Amino acid sequence: MQRTFKYRLYPSAKQRKALFATFKFCRLLYNSALQERISFYKIFGKSRKYTEQAAFLPEIKADFADELQTQKFALTSPINKIHSQVLQQVLKQLDVSYQNFFRRVKEGSEAPGFPRFKNRDRFRSICFPQVTSDLSQMRGVKLTDNKLKIFGIDGDIRIVLHRPFEGIAKQCRIVKKNDNFYLCISCNNVAAKPLSTTNKTIGIDLGIVSFATLDDGTKFHHPRPYQTAKEKLAYYQRKLALKQKGSLNRLKVKNSLSKVYEKISNIREDFQHKLANKIIAENDTIIIEKLNIKSMLEAKGFEVNKSNIQEASWGKFVSKLIYKAESAGRSIREVNPMNTSKTCSHCGKINKELTLRDREFRCEACGFAMDRDRNAAINIRRLGTSPAIRDDLRSLHL
Repeated sequence: MQRTFKYRLYPSAKQRKALFATFKFCRLLYNSALQERISFYKIFGKSRKYTEQAAFLPEIKADFADELQTQKFALTSPINKIHSQVLQQVLKQLDVSYQNFFRRVKEGSEAPGFPRFKNRDRFRSICFPQVTSDLSQMRGVKLTDNKLKIFGIDGDIRIVLHRPFEGIAKQCRIVKKNDNFYLCISCNNVAAKPLSTTNKTIGIDLGIVSFATLDDGTKFHHPRPYQTAKEKLAYYQRKLALKQKGSLNRLKVKNSLSKVYEKISNIREDFQHKLANKIIAENDTIIIEKLNIKSMLEAKGFEVNKSNIQEASWGKFVSKLIYKAESAGRSIREVNPMNTSKTCSHCGKINKELTLRDREFRCEACGFAMDRDRNAAINIRRLGTSPAIRDDLRSLHL
């Protein structure tokens, strides 16, 4: 299995300044390389390759060696203190963006999305590709005793190692988010941690009123962090609109706004992780509906408020269930959600008159009545365990 382990960094004021300068120059390199590719295509009618651009890195280092020590970049050391592989990875990142662009053009299944220039907020990470199992021997970064040494940054940076990483480390990234820095270590061959069997199978209906309803009637309600933070978001957005672009005050308000969004995301992620852990721990087989969330968001005249669909983040929750099930030795099955809410779980009759406002299911054929979401969860479980349609299931035996 592949996993990424994330750790918070606590650099000093001087180290933060150097990190920001490193990110700034890498972003300049990315945007310059993109502009050079665009100009090259206009003149010669073909695209630049990564190897051709990478060959100019020594020349670029020589040209910018003095400028990086100016007040503009505030680096205390020349460009040679930025690891060469970090600069190579910046150009590779651009090359991957071009490859994905041409792939999308060829497939024609989605908008091509030409690579864009990156501003301060869009350039979020730098990569050190050569990592060893012993982090104290890595090239570019070294990790020993809760201290991180980054090539070109003076002194050791304090890091919170709240858990050890597992498997074989392949690469690491320094990620910037809301002016905070994180170390992300990508690992392969992470060992599974199977849980003891429970001999239980559960069907789950995902919804808006109740985030998840199990076939036994258990409901889990979403904390709705976006709804709670709406007024604070509106306050900072009004303040941001009044600030002059490029000013320090605008940057301060923008950071405050970003922190509110980050808190919303953290609350949502915490809720989904805890719920996924609980479901995985208590059940051997989890049956869920295969929702086409993109179609829901693009559909016109859909009864559900689309902001509620986005806040629920069903897709992220399903992804968490899948990778946690893989590690725990559980089985995830996805079934077609068509008519699961409108079908009577008692007699199988479809109530076509049922609307989203009807929170209780009533069957006109047999008189059966039940909570709408629980009725759907029972149908989802029945679909996932029915031998007659097993071949039609997209079953993930993890």
